[in-house]
Amino acid sequence: MAMGLLVISTYHGGIPELVEDGVSGFLVPERDADAIAEKLNYIIEHPELWETMGKAGRDRVEAYYNLDKLNNELVEIYQRILQNDLKQEQSSSLKQPIGNY
Repeated sequence: MAMGLLVISTYHGGIPELVEDGVSGFLVPERDADAIAEKLNYIIEHPELWETMGKAGRDRVEAYYNLDKLNNELVEIYQRILQNDLKQEQSSSLKQPIGNY
């Protein structure tokens, strides 16, 4: 998909989150050789789909799996976690008595 090619894959794990069946490629049941063969024949018979489905897949990868975007989102998550930890640490230190009285 990242190369702009339509794909044929299976309904397994997180693959359906990436491959939109009938949009950026095709999904078939696992271990179903007949279904894979059927989709291969279909795309061979319909070359007009190659470019549009390949572009849809590339667009999806760029929109949701861009390395810079994912890294920025991860940094934001870590910053929120750190901010919450600091807030919790500050509020709990205010509740503790000062000194050994």
